[in-house]
Amino acid sequence: MKTAVITGGTRGIGAALVRAFLESGWNVAWSGTSQATVEKSLNALRDRFPAEKQAVFPCDVTSREDLSGLWDGAVNAFGRVDIWVNNAGISSDQVLFHELQPEVFTRIIDTNVRGLMLATHIVYNRMLKQGSGAIYNMEGLGSDGRRITGLTAYGTSKRAVRYFTDAFAAEVKEGPVIVGTISPGMVLTDLTMSQVRSDPEKNRQMIRIFNILANEADTVAPFLVKKMIDNRKNGSKIAWLTTRKIMRRFLLAPFSKRDIVSKYL
Repeated sequence: MKTAVITGGTRGIGAALVRAFLESGWNVAWSGTSQATVEKSLNALRDRFPAEKQAVFPCDVTSREDLSGLWDGAVNAFGRVDIWVNNAGISSDQVLFHELQPEVFTRIIDTNVRGLMLATHIVYNRMLKQGSGAIYNMEGLGSDGRRITGLTAYGTSKRAVRYFTDAFAAEVKEGPVIVGTISPGMVLTDLTMSQVRSDPEKNRQMIRIFNILANEADTVAPFLVKKMIDNRKNGSKIAWLTTRKIMRRFLLAPFSKRDIVSKYL
């Protein structure tokens, strides 16, 4: 039986990926930032999936020791790692860059870029030793160069993720381990909705866009997981919200009463 590892798998799209891999019959190891969050995450799944297919560990993705421990924990539990997803990431409130405290944007870059690169370095070398594997890095707002005022640090980090992944995939294109990205598009979670919830009237335009383009994590995750399981091509970009899909949704928006935001407000 094959094994997937998801960093940042205790909430949001990461937790949905964990569920989707388990629903596909895979063994899954995942991480969270604290013992309390990983235990809560494990308890939520205990009655839905076989316990022997689940393993969860606290892990700070900026720590080489923690990342090595996550790999070792997964291998000890399941024998090997076939797919590793670098999902762990953080953002900030929507604040102009010059008004952010330096420790805020430093932590974003440390987690989203340095942590992801460190994990990729560790995991790639260990997958080389086992003879195969796949690493997928999570894209997000900014990966394609789009900008949103107040999210400069986060967007910068995701732009860096795309460059790094493309460059590294090109370097290792002849090897037995593949490297790629996944892009869930606009996903509604408690984290992404927190700002909208704080002032729905002020954020009416954002709510309109969410109702047109966004999806819930459990809608997107099974698509991404199936594509990752089936993919054999190095450098792949697996995306849920394609340009074609975006155009179609905006064209149909005047005739649609789609509302997936209300339940989060």
